[in-house]
Amino acid sequence: MNLVWKIILLIITCTVWSQDIQFSQFYAVPMYQNPAFAGSAHAPRMMLHNRLQWPGIRSSATAPSLSRYTTSLVSVDHFWAKYRSGAGLMVFKDWQAGSMLASTEVAALYSYEIPVSKSLTIRPGLQASYVSRSVDYSKLRFPENFDDRNGFDGTVASGGAQRRFFDFSTGAVAYTNNLWGGISLHHVNQPNQSVTGGEERLPMKFAVTGGYKIYLKKKNYLPHLEDSKEISLTPTFHYKSQGKADQTDIGVYLIYDQLMAGMWYRGIPFKKYISNLQNNESLVLMAGWKYNNWSAGYSYDFTVSTLATVRTGGSHELNLTYVHHQSKKYKPMKRLPCPSFYKH
Repeated sequence: MNLVWKIILLIITCTVWSQDIQFSQFYAVPMYQNPAFAGSAHAPRMMLHNRLQWPGIRSSATAPSLSRYTTSLVSVDHFWAKYRSGAGLMVFKDWQAGSMLASTEVAALYSYEIPVSKSLTIRPGLQASYVSRSVDYSKLRFPENFDDRNGFDGTVASGGAQRRFFDFSTGAVAYTNNLWGGISLHHVNQPNQSVTGGEERLPMKFAVTGGYKIYLKKKNYLPHLEDSKEISLTPTFHYKSQGKADQTDIGVYLIYDQLMAGMWYRGIPFKKYISNLQNNESLVLMAGWKYNNWSAGYSYDFTVSTLATVRTGGSHELNLTYVHHQSKKYKPMKRLPCPSFYKH
């Protein structure tokens, strides 16, 4: 078995254990990160997001996308100031291993905003999801269908299997004008996700996120700039743990009026899962731009793990967000300092 097929087998094996999909632009999909972010824009908001992971890995000329992971997400949310409540709807579709494995999730989210003091606000949130997962046996290839002389003999399995279940999550975010921190628990009920009729519980995912926004203009580091421009630097971190796997994203965002740039590292370099295998995954670069109520962001993951030797093609993410700013005057809400273009 060559190196590429070993990697394919590793990918499929990891998929069976079903760790959650992770997004590099985690603040571009805040409700996926934590249900407490539902309504966090304090205005009607719609998001479209797509991730393409490892497009460069090819198993053969006849199956060029067997290792590809593709995830698309659509979400809408709104905040009702009178009730201090935010609600959202999130739908995402995920195709793994050349669409051999597919997942569809529809989630309803709710959050409640609590002004603890003049400077501190807390937002708890809840999420209920309906999930459908399926496997297509026709895309599976087994060792007995290969030989060293002729390769794949063309034998294809038929049929498939499907599993549907409910999933529940919760979280909370606390923030001031500059500082924020959040915690979330996904898959609290640990649903059975086995598509073969067995018992395979989805591990609970625990995540902690936080950061600190430094307003450069307010600190008078750049006093010559116009008052209408936001100039800020925001160090952030995002730690997540699920089952036997854990990972940390740590980096920094820079906002200069209508432009945003970011750079961060994903992994835990001092931790090894097994001997000679460090927990390194990728270095991420991101750029974004805002025009009126619209903003767009693109990021690219440079693979720094051992997969880099097979030229994965990295990972691409594209986000498009629309926030409907109300034209009439209203009392502004306390703004979350998380990296974003829109005024909360």
